Amino acid sequence: MIFTIWKKEVESYFSAPLAYVLIGLFSLISGIVFFNLLVTYSDGIQSLPPEYTEQISFVEEVVLKFFANVNFLFLVFIPLMTMKLFSEERRLETLDLYWASPVKDWELVLSKGLAALTLVLCFLAVTIIFPLVIWGVGIKDFKLIGTSYLAVLMNAGAYISLGMFCSSISSNQVIAGLLSILGIMFLWMITWGGHLNSNYLVAEIFTYIGITSHFERLLRGVLGTQDLIYYFSFIFIFSLLTVKSLGRRNW
Repeated sequence: MIFTIWKKEVESYFSAPLAYVLIGLFSLISGIVFFNLLVTYSDGIQSLPPEYTEQISFVEEVVLKFFANVNFLFLVFIPLMTMKLFSEERRLETLDLYWASPVKDWELVLSKGLAALTLVLCFLAVTIIFPLVIWGVGIKDFKLIGTSYLAVLMNAGAYISLGMFCSSISSNQVIAGLLSILGIMFLWMITWGGHLNSNYLVAEIFTYIGITSHFERLLRGVLGTQDLIYYFSFIFIFSLLTVKSLGRRNW
C-alpha cells in the first residue's frame, strides 16, 4: 500500500508542470551559483601574489559555499513541494477516500514524505555534474562530497517533515507554505540566538535545537552520531505530529 501511494504521489508531481518548473529553476540557479563561485575563486587567486594563493581554499570558497546555497534554495523549494500534500486533499475532500480505505495514517504520511524526498533526489541528481568539475580541478575527497550531499539530504528530510505537518493543519496551500518557510527560518535563527546568548547552558541548548550547527558539521565532513540522532528524531517527531493532526478527524 505504501508503494502504491508513493507511486501515485510521484506521478502527481510529474503530471503537473510544477515539478518540471521547480527542477528547471533549481538547475538554473544552482548552475549560476556554482559558476559564480568558480569565477570568484579564480579571480581571487589571480589577484593575489603567488605566495598567498595557498591561503584561499577551493573547498571553503567553492564546495562548502555551493552546498550551503543549495540548502538555502530548499528554504523555498521544499515548502512549495509540501504545501499541497494534505492541504489540497483537505480542500478537495479526497482525504476521505484514504480514510474510507484500510490505509493507516502513518502509511499515508510515510508515502507522501517519500514521494517528496524522491523529488528532492531529482533536484540533487542535476548537480552531479558539479562534483565532476570538482574532480577535474584535483579535489578528490569523496568523503567531503559524500557528507555534503548527506547534509543537504538530511536537511531536506527535516524540511519535508515540517512541511507535511504545516500542510496537515491548514486547508490553505499558501498558509501551509508560509508556515513551513517560517518554521525553517526559525530553525536557522534559534542557532544564531545560541551564539549571541552569554549563558553557556542556554547557548548549548539553542545551538542543539537549531538545525544550522548540525548541518555545518556534516557539511565539513564531521559525521557525528549526535547530528544523525538529531535529524532522525526531528523527522520522527514532526511525522508523528502529522499523523496526530490527521487523526483529529476521529476526535
